[in-house]
Parts: sequence; structure tokens; C-alpha cells
Amino acid sequence: MTCIKNYCLGSFLFWLSAIAAADVVPVYQIDQASGTYLQTTLTHDIYRYAADSHLNDLVVTDQQGNKLPHRINNAIPVNERTHQALLHFFPVAVGAPPETLLALSSASIKLDDNEISVSVEKTINEQLIDKNAPIDFYVVDLSDTRTRADKLIVDWQVSETNQYLEVEVSGTNDLTNWSAITRATLAQLQKYGQKLARNKINLNLAEMQYAYVRLKFLRGGEQLQLTSITLENTDKVASAPALDSWSVSGELAEEQESALRSGDHSPVVNVAAWEFTRDDITPVSQFGIQLGTLMYGDSIQVFSRSLEKKAWQLVHRGIWFNAQVGNEWQQSDAITINQNTDTQWRIELNELVRTKAEPVLVFHHQPETLQFIANNAAPFKISIETDPAQHKQNTSAQIFSQLINGKEIQWTQVNFSELKPGLGSFARHGLQISWKTILFWGFLIIAVGVLIGVAVRLIGQLKNSPTTDP
Repeated sequence: MTCIKNYCLGSFLFWLSAIAAADVVPVYQIDQASGTYLQTTLTHDIYRYAADSHLNDLVVTDQQGNKLPHRINNAIPVNERTHQALLHFFPVAVGAPPETLLALSSASIKLDDNEISVSVEKTINEQLIDKNAPIDFYVVDLSDTRTRADKLIVDWQVSETNQYLEVEVSGTNDLTNWSAITRATLAQLQKYGQKLARNKINLNLAEMQYAYVRLKFLRGGEQLQLTSITLENTDKVASAPALDSWSVSGELAEEQESALRSGDHSPVVNVAAWEFTRDDITPVSQFGIQLGTLMYGDSIQVFSRSLEKKAWQLVHRGIWFNAQVGNEWQQSDAITINQNTDTQWRIELNELVRTKAEPVLVFHHQPETLQFIANNAAPFKISIETDPAQHKQNTSAQIFSQLINGKEIQWTQVNFSELKPGLGSFARHGLQISWKTILFWGFLIIAVGVLIGVAVRLIGQLKNSPTTDP
């Protein structure tokens, strides 16, 4: 009898735990993937199924249903772009007079058929140079450079005496007072067909900080012949993916009085109003309005709210235009907002266009990148946990960070196929309390009732049982 009771109790607890567990509904499937570190791009479509605008209810599973470590990466990738430009440089001999530094240019004037042409070429005046004297330093001309100076690339003819160079770098604007910038070591080594080259000097100068830079070689400068000096600047360019855009059509609102009122006694303002409902909770960063071929240049008011019972909240108030310029229609730029997740929207235009306009709302969102660590149990599924009671703080990103910490990872881009599950399977489109939660509490109440009944019955049996005298 005791075994039967234990078996029944174990079965009951098992069913309770199964009921309490969250359902996981697959939304996308990745059939084939090569590699361990995979990533894919998520659009606004995933927010049609999610109940959390931060996607904390998103999970990635393998073929056996095991959850895989993942994270949503919102960072915009940054690429480096390098620009190079050749610079003029001039050798200055030991003991050269100050005039040598000041005479860095020569000019020529040409008269031809009433035309005057002037050419300026920056070069050392040969008359001021002692060709037999050793080179003291080199002057690099930055006066024509209107940008910052990140690095100098120095190239020279390599010999046994100058494979290894030590250089002192200083800058000036008047060729008289020099300020130290940095010291660097340059090398061009060759042996057994292998080559080691280090010919870049980090300057990190701001725009037009110095007009001239002096290179003084402290080691390896004997019989040194520089062939070229190049300015190299590196810019970091954000390579953000194209915005994810989608449109929503609306209907003429029943209430044609403006939702914007300063008080209960404020006058009624008649407008042309349309209301829109979107089936996603995507955090919208921009939105625009399409008016087709309707000429418009007047005021506009845009409202939103998360539920029908709530009051309209003003999102934007301003001027909107839609006009034909030549053969093309042009309109106002998209309006930037702060990650709005409301599903209900309202547009108010001038009441004169009520019977003419058919506005369409266009939403814009920056796509996110889903990264996850895969195993060899494909296919992988991107799913949503449907029970709101089971939404917990997402710890998968923390585990994910620990697994990739200190590693240089090359992410492999993969594509998924849409499984297109019914929206009725998801909590946000159904009851706020799922049927499993209701069933769980129903079983719990029944169990408590059964226990109370058993307890009452036992108490009654104890009262009715005959007592024996000692």
C-alpha cells in the first residue's frame, strides 16, 4: 500500500513539474552550419512572437532540445580604413645655415600670350647645400596637410650599416623652435629569404599641430638614403547594416477630435485621424509616413499606446510635407524616436484631407545579431518560451561571455528558414495567464482539497474508534 501511495505521489509531482515547465515554440530553423561560433541576423519578425522587447524569452536549441549559450549583439561593427599620402622631405647637412630651412621652395613665373602662370615647387636650394657634409637630419613638410597625422612610413635603401635605425622625432611651426614628439626604432632585416620590416613611426598629431617634422637618426644614419616618406591615417568607419523597414496600414478613426488636450476645458479641435495596430513589439528607432501622391504641407501629430485602455501618448508634433519635385515625390525625413515598443498608433493631419489621404506608417529598426555556440547536433532552432511566468533574467549571455572570454573568434554567418508558427501559440497573442499555469493551480487546489478530505476522514475514524481499558 505504501509503494502505491509513493508511486501516485511521484506521478503527481512529475505532472506538476511538466505543467509548470515553459513551452518552447520554434520560430526559425538552421538546417546546416559549419563551425562552432555561428551568428545570424534578426529582423522585426522575431518581435511578432516574443513577449519581451529585450528578447529575454528567446532561446536557441539543438536537435535534442538542449539550450545553447547565446547572446543578442547590438553593437555596430567598426571597420578600419587607411589613407596614405606621399610627403616632401628635405635633407639638412651638418652645419647648414638657418637659411637652408627657410628656403624650402622656389618659384617660377612664365609669360605667354598675355597669360601668366606661377608654379611653386618645394625643394632644397642646391646653392645652400654642402654636398660633402654628412646629413644632420631630415625635415618632413606637413604644411600642406590639412588632416591629422597618425603615422609616418619611412622607406630607405638598406645596407649593412643601416638595417637598424633609431630616430628622434620633433615638430615645429617656425623651423626654429622644435618640440619633442617621440622616439622610435626602425628595422629592415633580411636573412635566408625571410624579411622583417618595421618602418612606421607613431606620431598621433592633431590636425595642423605642426607644419614641419624633424627626423634625426641617432643610430644607423651613416650614408642613409631615404627613398620615400608617407603619411598614413587610419579612420574607424561604422559599417551598420541597412535599417529593417516595414509598413503598416491604418483605418480612419472613429474619434475625429484631437487626442491632444491641455485640460478638461480646452476647446475641441477637429482633425483627420487614422489609427494603426502592428502585431510586433519591435523597439522602433525611426518612423515615417507615406501619403502617396497627395500634396501635403501642414501640421502632424503622432500618438502611441501599448493597450487600448490606456490614454494616447504624444510621440511627435511638427510639420510634414509630401510634394512632387519634377517627376519624383519627396517627403520629410524619417522621425527619430526612443525605442518605442507600443503596438497602437494614431496619426492626426489637417481635417481637410480626411477624405483624400490614406496614410501608411513606415517603421525602421536596427537589426540585431544573434550569436550562439553550436555543437554537432544540428538542426538548430531559434525559439520563444511562451509562458510569461517562466520569463527569468537571461543568464545565457553571462555564460556565453565566459566561454568566449580572451578568445579571438571568427563568427560564421548562417541563414535560417522560417517555420511560421501560429501566433495563437504565443502568450502575448493569447491569455496573459497560460493554460498550463491555470492547470497547474487547478491541480494544486484539487490536491489540497484531497489532502484536507483525507485528514478529516482520519480524524473522524480516530473519534469513532473504540477505546480499550487497560
